[in-house]
Amino acid sequence: MQRPFLGIITAVCVFGLMPVAATHADDESDLNRELSSKQGRVRELDALIDTYQDRIQEGQTEAATLENQVELLENRIAEKTLAVERARTEIEALTLELKQIEKEIGAQEARINTQTALLAELLRRIQRGDDTSPLEVLLGKPSLSTFFAEMEEVRRLQRDLNTMLEHVKTIKIGLKEKQRARETKQQSLIDERSSLVREQRSLEAEHNYKTSLVSETKNREKDFERIMYELGQEKQETSGSIAEIETRLKERLKTVDEALARGDILFNWPIDVSKGVTALFHDPTYPFRHLFEHPGVDIRAPVGSTVKAAAGGYVAWNKTGRMYGNYTMIVHPGGFATVYAHLSKFLVQADTYVERGDAIALSGGRPGDQGAGLSSGPHLHFEVREDGIPVNPENYLPTLPPDYFDYYEEYRALKVKQ
Repeated sequence: MQRPFLGIITAVCVFGLMPVAATHADDESDLNRELSSKQGRVRELDALIDTYQDRIQEGQTEAATLENQVELLENRIAEKTLAVERARTEIEALTLELKQIEKEIGAQEARINTQTALLAELLRRIQRGDDTSPLEVLLGKPSLSTFFAEMEEVRRLQRDLNTMLEHVKTIKIGLKEKQRARETKQQSLIDERSSLVREQRSLEAEHNYKTSLVSETKNREKDFERIMYELGQEKQETSGSIAEIETRLKERLKTVDEALARGDILFNWPIDVSKGVTALFHDPTYPFRHLFEHPGVDIRAPVGSTVKAAAGGYVAWNKTGRMYGNYTMIVHPGGFATVYAHLSKFLVQADTYVERGDAIALSGGRPGDQGAGLSSGPHLHFEVREDGIPVNPENYLPTLPPDYFDYYEEYRALKVKQ
């Protein structure tokens, strides 16, 4: 006689051990191969990036020559190019991992649904058996041994049912863990996309630095030496000029900006800063840091943006230099001065007074433009000087939210921005 529950038990047990269908296995194998290839490429790129970083460190210890600086920038560009490819490749690898997780979740859900259907059928059959009295069942069996055998089968079926229910619970727990893992991967993917945007911006800046350097020097060593000489002279000249101007105009300066005259040392941001701060004071990522420290902050701004006086003061000069391009310096009360560089147009004349917030210039900085100087792209370079010495402008400006800084997390990691 056919045992009533044997087929169902066998089906449940076999399905519980059954592997994923061949087509799914093939898809999984393809995904694994592609993912392995991407991960291998990431490792290769890491090795290449390390090589260029070593070259950059070596270049920074060599003499400051034009050839050395061009080579150094080329190595930085190569490093950034590889970094962009690495970020993109890692994003692709994360996308493949997401596909793997989603396929696994689908397979597990299919198994749960099938097992649930089988378990439901088992319960229905047990219920039908429960509706018949033991006497009726016994009278319907050819022998007592057959009756007890089938009763034992029912008890075994109940044990198997409990086991399968526990198995389903375990699958569900695993499924939730995979869902959490998928969410984590998705967030990582978002972070990597943001990182890619930053790397692309940085790469563009490195290209622009090289374009600016070649443009300003015309590939002649003597022009490069002149830039370095002018930088040294400018520091001395600026320090002396500020002291002389403040002594000569001390009483007049006090009336230009009462807040500064009272000692309330606070400047305004000179331009719309919402488009981002791209470099900090003494920025450790500045390409020419081994030649000179970055003496101010850089603020991203389209060419032609209005630049305003950070405080009231005396316009000491409008000049054009090889490094700063077109730049303006304003002397303020209290021994302070501000510098605005890479300008496309001067709006006020030297030897005049301005009030806080007055328009003084238009921004520039596009490599190759007249007056751009040595620039990474359209932006305003802004300095605050105390007794002629550059100081951190952020100590005298309204605090900005973290998302205004292009590399806020990197700065925090380098303990630059707290």
